[in-house]
Amino acid sequence: MGGQEFGLATAEALLDIGRPAQAREHTAGYLADHPDDARALRLIARCYEASDEYPQMLEAAQAAVAADVDSYQGHVLLASALIHLHRYAEAVEAAGRATRLSPLGWRAHLLTGVAQCARGRRRAGMAAVNRAVALAPDEPHTHYVQALLQHSAGNRLGAKHAYRRALRLDPEHAGAQRGLGHLALAAGRLVAAVGHFTGAAAAEPGTGMAGPGVERALLGVAGLGVLTAWLLLFVLVFSMFPVAWLVAAAAAGGYAVVLARFWRRVPPGGRLLLRTRVTTPRVYVRLAAIALTVLVALGLGIADAGIDPDSPDVDLWPAFSAVGATFLGTLLAVLAVDVADRREPAGEGAPEPPDAPLQHATARLTWRTLQACWVPAGVLWILSVGGASWTVRAVAGTALIIGYAAVLVRIRRSILDEPNRPSPVLARLLGPISLGAGVLLAYLPLASYWPGELPQPAEVTVLVVLSLLLLTYASWLPVSGARRLWRRLRPVAGRPGP
Repeated sequence: MGGQEFGLATAEALLDIGRPAQAREHTAGYLADHPDDARALRLIARCYEASDEYPQMLEAAQAAVAADVDSYQGHVLLASALIHLHRYAEAVEAAGRATRLSPLGWRAHLLTGVAQCARGRRRAGMAAVNRAVALAPDEPHTHYVQALLQHSAGNRLGAKHAYRRALRLDPEHAGAQRGLGHLALAAGRLVAAVGHFTGAAAAEPGTGMAGPGVERALLGVAGLGVLTAWLLLFVLVFSMFPVAWLVAAAAAGGYAVVLARFWRRVPPGGRLLLRTRVTTPRVYVRLAAIALTVLVALGLGIADAGIDPDSPDVDLWPAFSAVGATFLGTLLAVLAVDVADRREPAGEGAPEPPDAPLQHATARLTWRTLQACWVPAGVLWILSVGGASWTVRAVAGTALIIGYAAVLVRIRRSILDEPNRPSPVLARLLGPISLGAGVLLAYLPLASYWPGELPQPAEVTVLVVLSLLLLTYASWLPVSGARRLWRRLRPVAGRPGP
């Protein structure tokens, strides 16, 4: 009996040093002779949890609770397994039983908070998590989970403070380092982001969990390079004016300084990670776009430098055509690679920040808002340009605004109830989409109740937004039609002959 107890203690020691497979072998040998031993069942459930085998963990936790119904740890393990399997209502019940057994146990409160937040009851969930933090203020995991939930809700300032509290308690906490890295990326602090992701990689060597974050920082630097190259393109087309060269030199020099400071402040481990991430398609395409745009900009600058701006025979349309073609080509290439490259490399875990679902839902909601606003704004624009009376515009506008509000309620409900696959294009174009939606939303009451004729700038601005939206539809319809046709023909093509 003593030898068997020693084997169980050995299994616990192996699990504590991060060797769950060997710990499970020792525990399974003990359970072969003692199938109803609650301690062994709890231990093997922890082994399954460490190796991410959650169905087996659930079975072991249920057996442990059946063997010892008054075990606080058994109910905690059961609640944890249910959360991992997305059975949140049952997890709340299991965590509640654990809380009744030990009201001062922080793990049960923490699991209750996680399950409640996953069910959409954020206020109750955060109250339970805060209770866990109050019970265990020196436990890094409580602060880390609190930070994750705040981060996922969009409370970046609260998440930042909670991540830092976790790091003060555990300076090598990889999860807190990654969370701070994502927050730094969102704030545009690329060097700080790489530093945090490098720290996470050092804390968890070989896991690759920091790779996606480092790639995002590198994409941020490359994206700034693309913007700088576009600025050179638009400025050097007017190289016949000396000030154009000064502006171009200032922009290129500023980007060079940013790039040098970025590389100098990145720690050695971060530089190694950056080199491995340069080979990704999204970075390659941005670097190629920078090279092409700079070459075209320099070519246009040299060609236009000798033009006399006062000459009546100046023809800049070829140069403007080259600028437009280069800009649209590089823009479409960057967007296309973002759409096509949706990989999730094995072993790298979830590459997105905790608030990624919130960001994607916000992008979809903004885009759907813009789409739904197209019809009422178009109708009111036609009435306004056509010279309709104020009474007609007011009546029609009121009806359209009421109908549009009802549509927005349905759009919001559909996005919350039926989340689709995240769109990287919408997330990257959230700024322009928000601007267009804001313009149309402001135009609805303006066109409905403005006394007399509307100001011409308002009419022109709305016409530009509506035209761009129509152009987007016209460009996307052939692609969407081809995709649907391919989905219909592919099963037929793959069907074996008679």
